[in-house]
Amino acid sequence: MPPSSRQKLLYTSPFPPMKSGISDYSEILIYGLQEHFDITLLIDDYQLENKQLYKDFNVRVYGKDKVSFNLFDHRLYNIGNNPDFHGYIYECALKNPGLIMLHDFSLYYLFVGYYKDVGNLYSKIYAIGGSNAVHRIKPFTKQGIDLLEFKHLAPDVPLNKELICSDNKIVVHSDYTYDRVYGVKKNENGLRKINHVDLIDKHTRFIDKRRLFSKYDIPEDFILLCSFGSIDRTKLNHVICEAVNELNGDFGNRLIYLMVGEGDYVNDYMTPGIRKTGYVDLVEFNSFIKHCNVVINLRYPSMGETSGAVIRALSLGKPCIVSDDAWFSELPSDVVLKLANNMVLEDLSRELSHLLKNPERMKKLSEGAERYIKKDHNIEKVSREIMEFLNKEDTL
Repeated sequence: MPPSSRQKLLYTSPFPPMKSGISDYSEILIYGLQEHFDITLLIDDYQLENKQLYKDFNVRVYGKDKVSFNLFDHRLYNIGNNPDFHGYIYECALKNPGLIMLHDFSLYYLFVGYYKDVGNLYSKIYAIGGSNAVHRIKPFTKQGIDLLEFKHLAPDVPLNKELICSDNKIVVHSDYTYDRVYGVKKNENGLRKINHVDLIDKHTRFIDKRRLFSKYDIPEDFILLCSFGSIDRTKLNHVICEAVNELNGDFGNRLIYLMVGEGDYVNDYMTPGIRKTGYVDLVEFNSFIKHCNVVINLRYPSMGETSGAVIRALSLGKPCIVSDDAWFSELPSDVVLKLANNMVLEDLSRELSHLLKNPERMKKLSEGAERYIKKDHNIEKVSREIMEFLNKEDTL
């Protein structure tokens, strides 16, 4: 067989079974990019869950297989904030620049985890973050505390300058992150906003509602409100618990707030109307989105990330209530309901009650959500924009 005349792309990312939204994102996006490139996947040392990827792509394992980076026309690096999933990608992007898909503005955890393993963490923090970063972390280092334990440092000490100011092009998914990256980079060349890809496609599998609800002891005629992803103080799950408890009597105690994910910090709120699933696989995750009545995904403070769960929910036409902050605030007002962070409990109680009592409003949000995702997040559009940006000559 003669060699392909198409451009060659090295695509570096976590994939399932790695528990990351970026894994799911990449498993969808690579099939869109395959229309434009011959793709080699560069993964860490694990077995891909989807065995079809071994048939459809050339797969190389970092640290085991020889990879000649300079033989590829383009190199694409997916960067998130988890050092276990992205440490090797961080290293590759610095050594062999290409295009970075920057999924989180703050790279605090990735930076700390990577350089902690390398062995020169504190000198690197000073070199990249300056005296301000050193001042912020000093009280913890004096106590010998692991810096990965302190989530509140991440928004103020993003530690992303090394990567943002490298010779890589950068793609972000929001105007919010674009503006913040530009504030570090000081140059618009090699910087582009491209929307997150739709995560629901013809291959997406769902479980029948009756079977799913039966497994989790959820009455089919109840109103199911769901949040998705890790249960964490930054997701404001406790606020949602309080609002649902406050409203449940008005709806005949037929509201169930289900947190689809893992986390213990709201365990004191657990009642028949407040529940959590623990970890679920992607099929159950998508099925809960499909069968719930309303998605409530709040975020404060934001790390500049895009919510894959909200993208899925909008694609499936689910009414969504989100924080009026960062990427979420950029979603059109006819697509989601947005809550300000300063009065979130009062606003959530009022807006949720009004929404549930107004089927026509629910229908309009649902229709707007589906239109928006089909128009602005479809895989053909996103893949084409990435291809064009890879081929655009920019002075970095």
